Amino acid sequence: MRVLLLHQNFPGQFLHLAPALVRRGDDVVAVSSQVNSQLSSSAARPAGRFRWLACGGDVNADLRHPDPARRLLAPWQQARRVVAALTPLAATGWRPDVVLAHCFWGDALLLDDLFPAAPLVAMLELDLTSPLLGGDRTAAGGRQIQQWADAVAIRRMTVGITASRFQRDSHPPWLQPRLRVLHEGVDLRLYVPDPLARLQLADGTSFGSETLVLSFAARSLEPLRGLDRLLAVLPALQQRLPQLQVVLAGACDRGCYGGPPAADGSWLQHLLAGLGEGIDRRRLHTPGLLPPDQLRNLFRISRVHAYLSRPYVPSWSLLEAMACGAPVVACADAGVEELVIDGVSGRLVPADDPAALLQTLLTLLSATEIAAPLRLGARRHIASHFDHRRCVSAQIDLLDAVTRSEAASPQGWSP
Repeated sequence: MRVLLLHQNFPGQFLHLAPALVRRGDDVVAVSSQVNSQLSSSAARPAGRFRWLACGGDVNADLRHPDPARRLLAPWQQARRVVAALTPLAATGWRPDVVLAHCFWGDALLLDDLFPAAPLVAMLELDLTSPLLGGDRTAAGGRQIQQWADAVAIRRMTVGITASRFQRDSHPPWLQPRLRVLHEGVDLRLYVPDPLARLQLADGTSFGSETLVLSFAARSLEPLRGLDRLLAVLPALQQRLPQLQVVLAGACDRGCYGGPPAADGSWLQHLLAGLGEGIDRRRLHTPGLLPPDQLRNLFRISRVHAYLSRPYVPSWSLLEAMACGAPVVACADAGVEELVIDGVSGRLVPADDPAALLQTLLTLLSATEIAAPLRLGARRHIASHFDHRRCVSAQIDLLDAVTRSEAASPQGWSP
């Protein structure tokens, strides 16, 4: 089978899928803004072919530009770059049997210019206008314009996929029957508990299982991902637990999802300034974005992992922390209940209830006998539902069915 994968930040959600397709002998072409070596080891000595093309540009930055016109044009320009990257290949006669595309950035907008007969499987992460997300509804119109490339893909696609039921349900009811819930999964061979793990930070600080560590991780440290919720209880946590070390992993100098703070500087700087002298900075560590191996070690040594995100796409870091056996405390916001079952695979606290959050964190950080069953429950839940081998198998089954024109039939498919 000839498969075209479009993702401006490839491999992204296709990290496990692409090598699996190549290993079974498929001819895989991927297009992204840049090419790196992330797949070099997992795609070594493949049975099939794998070509990774770079189209250039920075569509992610363009979509965050303050000029609305530039944001509106960003997906169109991305689509033109993708077509330019694929045109030489198309000129040789290569045609995909199926296209799997993350469509938000516009990569698939001009698909028909080159491959009008190719069926499209559209990855649709989230409807940004959904009431499930909460927040300021006055911005909904702007959000709809921001995701116009998704709207075009919905009209073009054979079938769409989302990674969770919450993400599927964010879309309007008329669309949901055309969406399949297929998560990309977690590699349980990499993300596994290790009692001997150590976290070595760039400043020389080293933590192991003997250290009382509270972990927090996000692509960027910002309120949408719950940074403000954690920092609001940090002074009391430090006062009650003098040995506590808090590690905030994630980009400290920018936001990825929500808007910037009103004042200059990052959200981390802004929120820490509000705490003044109320915290011990020596016991608060902000190492930035950790390499994957170090992030795994953070999860492995963590006594408690705090996941306090507002309703949004569930983070990879949450699943990875659970796979590593970290006891999780999460806010009971939409989307989290698919992952954290209160008292079984973690603890849920009411959203925006700092007293409940503080008490739950104190309890789990202070009582290993209470946290221990949650470690096992978290690992079991991820192993039962998010093993990447089963997830990838389901993704491949869908792609095969699309090439046989079976995906339009409701038989055999359950969102």
